[in-house]
Amino acid sequence: MYLTQNDLINAKLTADGRINESDILKYIIKEDQNCEKKRKMTEGERYYAYEHDILKKDFRQSNISENIDGEEKITKFINPNRSNHHNVNCFHRILVDQKVSYLIGRKPVIKINYRKGMEKDEDFERAVEDFTGEEFNEVLQELLTGASNKGCEAVHIYYDKKGVLRYCIIPADEIIPIYDSEHEKDLEQLIRYYDTAVIRNGNRYLRKRVEWWTKDDVTYFIEDDSRNFVLDSSVKQNPSPHWWGITTEDGFEKSRKANSWKKVPFIILKNNHKETTDLEAVKGLIDAYDLISSEGTNNIIDLVELYWVIQGYGGDTASAISKKLQINKAVNITDSSGNVEARQVELSMGGRLEFLKRLRKDIFEFGQGVDTDPETLGNSPSGVSLKFQYTLLELKASGVAVKLKQCIKEIIGYMIDDYNRKHGTEYDSSMVKVTLKRNAVTNDYETVEMIEKSKGILSDETLLSMHPFVDEISMEEDAVAENEAENKTAEAEK
Repeated sequence: MYLTQNDLINAKLTADGRINESDILKYIIKEDQNCEKKRKMTEGERYYAYEHDILKKDFRQSNISENIDGEEKITKFINPNRSNHHNVNCFHRILVDQKVSYLIGRKPVIKINYRKGMEKDEDFERAVEDFTGEEFNEVLQELLTGASNKGCEAVHIYYDKKGVLRYCIIPADEIIPIYDSEHEKDLEQLIRYYDTAVIRNGNRYLRKRVEWWTKDDVTYFIEDDSRNFVLDSSVKQNPSPHWWGITTEDGFEKSRKANSWKKVPFIILKNNHKETTDLEAVKGLIDAYDLISSEGTNNIIDLVELYWVIQGYGGDTASAISKKLQINKAVNITDSSGNVEARQVELSMGGRLEFLKRLRKDIFEFGQGVDTDPETLGNSPSGVSLKFQYTLLELKASGVAVKLKQCIKEIIGYMIDDYNRKHGTEYDSSMVKVTLKRNAVTNDYETVEMIEKSKGILSDETLLSMHPFVDEISMEEDAVAENEAENKTAEAEK
């Protein structure tokens, strides 16, 4: 759930007519926990963790319609001898991991475009490169995975105790964004809530902590024993600034100054403009696949290859005769009409397998992924064939790629603000160019051949960024320049 400023005003008026922060928070959090959006988030996370609905089904239990006293009633029948095996087919995880790997399996290329008249600043570029290292890409992968599972995910920017700028993922199910009422675009405030353990008289209790962020400060609340929200007494200054600017002398704190970003220090990546999860389009298909696959498996496990038809054996029970057959391989016939006949059970699998194939095709089509089944992909596909296979994945990825690039620029924007304060510079995030290198199965020979034919048409920088063997453009440019210098020196010495 997300709110607008108008929604926040309405919440204040709705909280039993009492205008106080505790009741407002209780009302908003209760509404958020019970909303459909948060239920979908939990569902997407469950399926990504292989916790499918099929695991809740008991195949030993059946509903039977019976006529009791002239009325039709449904009764439950439990067969303890029935197998209860569950097949979890992790299509959702495959589809999400495909998208994440495709977009940011390889590190994004970060390039600084200096404005006219600006000189190249190697120290600044090195600072950007250090900030966007391997950890940065790991966080981006976690961010996109969360957005795919939950419809959106958030990054929080903060300073640690040493004054170092840091960033981390805040799960979307813990936050309530509050946007402007007019366009519902600008993040005006954000409420974060989560459970924390409190020890009372040796007993452990769960209490909610709440952080209410604005563009200027953050207020911390905690639930008391009466389940009311009160100011958190463990925070010395409450509300607190976004961060403290601390001046030290000889290793001791000399002074501190309250600072704020003048914006809410959270960046929210939306999976799409509707903020739907990747699971929603294929959940019904995956559930059907799980059910049919599990039902078929249980039928095979319970299959009796041979059964005996026994007739005319006087007082002997069927079980006794079956035992005689197992031991003696024969049985005495005491009735002229008696008969023993072995029959074999045949289980038809053709129709079930064909339907599962159809479901698999639909899952990858509507889930907009790449089916790696050899029958679909082929043994040695060409570059054109591979591109065709990636059409739907590219369509899905393109929707979030623009948002992801903007998100990356915003994160780097905080780093640039930090750099400017420490170095007296005036850079900004508009100078940052982000390129996402698609991580697809390609024909490298064809790609390199196209790059070679494009020389003179496209810039060396663009061609270098598209080369399959290059991950860090700036490092490769430096290496190329160094090689050229060494070659010139070697030629001059001849």
